[in-house]
Amino acid sequence: MSAARVEVCCGVGGTGKTTTSAALALAHARDGERVVVLTIDPARRLADALGLERLDNVPQAVPLGEGATGSLHALMLDRKRTWDALVSEHASPETAEALMANPYYQAVTTRLSGSHEYMAVEKLHELAVAGSWDRVIVDTPPAQHVVDFFRAPERIRGILDRSVMKGLFGGGGGLRAAATRSTLSVVQRIAGEGVMGDIRAFFDLVGEISPGIRQRSAAVAALLRDPRCRYWLVSDADAPERNDLLGFLDELRAQQMAFAGFLVNRVQAVPAGPFPDPDAVRAAAPGPEWARVADVLVALPEAARRRALAHRAASRQLVRDAGGAPVWLVPEVTGGITSLEGLGRLTPFLPPRPPTSL
Repeated sequence: MSAARVEVCCGVGGTGKTTTSAALALAHARDGERVVVLTIDPARRLADALGLERLDNVPQAVPLGEGATGSLHALMLDRKRTWDALVSEHASPETAEALMANPYYQAVTTRLSGSHEYMAVEKLHELAVAGSWDRVIVDTPPAQHVVDFFRAPERIRGILDRSVMKGLFGGGGGLRAAATRSTLSVVQRIAGEGVMGDIRAFFDLVGEISPGIRQRSAAVAALLRDPRCRYWLVSDADAPERNDLLGFLDELRAQQMAFAGFLVNRVQAVPAGPFPDPDAVRAAAPGPEWARVADVLVALPEAARRRALAHRAASRQLVRDAGGAPVWLVPEVTGGITSLEGLGRLTPFLPPRPPTSL
């Protein structure tokens, strides 16, 4: 079971998910918690949002200034280093050295589909049970990959199952085994004995760590379904991809994972006024060529009001389509978020503050 609370931010690309993850982390840190935020997006947006030069595979302190009662750390996943650390934990030094030098291991850890997602949940597990944090916040890849994130532990257990390769390379009987070995012999003639030897050596070495990896994978899978692990669905107020969010909500519910609510970004504020007199604006135009500019300026407050109302109506519909759910409306910030100060402008609109009343 997780020693820390875990928050996983999911959503389609371009919805401000990375910025939201960072702001959510800052909000909890300012509330007095020890918080760490992990991004598995290889882009450097999280470092930019936190005002840092770079992020590493090791948590890096984010200075919160005087008077802060909590703490904030951030890191970016390096899947190769996370794989190596996992192997070193479960293997003898000799086996770990031989495995890390194996070409097939290097391919698995850097290029295999699902490897990145599994190392993300492995790193999440490491942070959650470390005892150093009250809350771990995870920025996931765009939502088309989030199902892979959920299923990564099961996939990796299958990949590292030595019994599978024993059946392929061993001397088992039956028509299926014979056909499989016949296929492998064709692959060997094409790829060469060296490649097949690397694969055999990989699975021989994995035999030592396989029980530990399977046990860890089961613990990671349990963490993703632990009630202390909650999932946020992040949306852009203008985005048309809400059906994707509802699809992923269905997936969360099917996987028996705790849905926390919707975080809707870039919401237009309802303009409050007072606004300049339209006739005065038009009269101030320096010439006929500026008349159209004046008309645009006069129309801006009403356009902003319509956009703000549309954002709230769409959010209400999203909540209804989801069968009822809490929602937080996060305001649009002109110029985007590029600093910790900018992130701080979002924290009053995010948990642990109450949800928005629609």
